[in-house]
Amino acid sequence: MPRLLWPLLGLMLLAGCAGNPQDRPELTEVDQYREASKSLESKNYLTAIDQLKELEARFPYGDFAEQAALDLIYAQYRAVDYPATVVAAQRFMRNYPAHPRLDYALYMRGLANFNMERGLFDNMVSSDKSSKDMGAAKDAFRDFERLVNRFPDSEYAPDARSRMVHIRNQLARQELHVARYYARRGAIIASINRAQYVVKHYQQTPAVPEALAIMVKGYERLEQPELAQKSREVLTLNWPDSKFLDDDKQVSLAWWPNEDDGLLSLLTFDLL
Repeated sequence: MPRLLWPLLGLMLLAGCAGNPQDRPELTEVDQYREASKSLESKNYLTAIDQLKELEARFPYGDFAEQAALDLIYAQYRAVDYPATVVAAQRFMRNYPAHPRLDYALYMRGLANFNMERGLFDNMVSSDKSSKDMGAAKDAFRDFERLVNRFPDSEYAPDARSRMVHIRNQLARQELHVARYYARRGAIIASINRAQYVVKHYQQTPAVPEALAIMVKGYERLEQPELAQKSREVLTLNWPDSKFLDDDKQVSLAWWPNEDDGLLSLLTFDLL
């Protein structure tokens, strides 16, 4: 290389180094948290997540560590990253078990689990599958239940209670969906078992009357009139105006299969 080019090349390298972002002075904890807060206020949640994670990595025991951890839960929830929200909330509860805002972390974990199931609940009626993974819904229910039991006066408790009612109704509805699935395929015992589960575990939900009606029809199909009569009496006594009772107080289910599938009615097919 000609000697005259060496000085020019050196100047170019120096110019490049001068513009390297890594050479900029690192932000203080206060400044870095301020930047993350601005990103949150501007609804730039993905940017805020990166900034909060960097803050956590650089200042794990800093003055803003606890608040940054709470902000990270919120940012990930607003970014619709529900699995990450659950993880962040769990980490906060593990690291700060006595924090005065522990109810918030628990509530946000419940919300994230709740929203992970929304697609399932919304599409349940049109689905032709016999089983669904209701794990996140049950996790959400446990989170909200823990919240209202441990922090009954929390500002988040009323909404948590409301969501618990919704989740119970949806879980019962799913059990009915499965009971219908089995009945239509001749698995009468399995259908009755699902209906019994609704009556036992989801009392005071709108699903109970139909569950009792399924039990009546199922026992009739299995030629067990005493059990059918007991289920009918419970239905008639508690829901005398139920749409599942005709004018003669006999159970009526429009979708109930007309033909017994023989051997299939003796199998439970309890695959869920």
